[in-house]
Amino acid sequence: MPEPEIAEIPDRVPVMVLGGATLFPHGYMPLFIFEERYREMLSYALERQRMFCIGHALSGIDTDEHPDPVHRMTTVGLIRACVTHDDGTSHLMLSGLQRVEILGWEQISPFRIATIVPQPSRVEDLTVVGNLALEVVDLCGRLCGEGKPMTEQLREHLNGIHDPAAISDVVAQSFLNDPAQRQRILEMLNVEDRLRFLSAHLGQLLVDS
Repeated sequence: MPEPEIAEIPDRVPVMVLGGATLFPHGYMPLFIFEERYREMLSYALERQRMFCIGHALSGIDTDEHPDPVHRMTTVGLIRACVTHDDGTSHLMLSGLQRVEILGWEQISPFRIATIVPQPSRVEDLTVVGNLALEVVDLCGRLCGEGKPMTEQLREHLNGIHDPAAISDVVAQSFLNDPAQRQRILEMLNVEDRLRFLSAHLGQLLVDS
């Protein structure tokens, strides 16, 4: 089944270019906005749909000079809360809404604006995916406790989610630390593939813990 629509996704949004940063649908990312160009980007977003993307920067390039500085698959995020300080900086919380693919650039300066197309999740066998989701949630539960990577709050949150696609994204946001792994699973549109990857990763975490 596709990811549920949370909000209407525009066909063009600003992009904040960050190294090693990946936002997943159903995930959250706190941000501190201090660069002038991103202050302008934030004002632009707040005056419109309150949305922008986190662009995971390609490694080994000058992101200011390269024509395509980020991975094409990303996530549109919604500004859930924003506090702007007297010095013009801002703290905000970005909530991931939907995987999207960057098709091109409508604007480069002072901040980037991309044209995008949604990339919904795919489920080919609901029974298989449902069982895998239960397995992943169970593995997460076994990683909860003192000295382990999962909090009781996250376990309760996962137990309240019934959409396998959402489970895969919440777990990926919470348990994957390697930027390359995070980008790899973000680009997996097949939910079964995502859950199998996460099951193996969580199993290894249990072995190592």
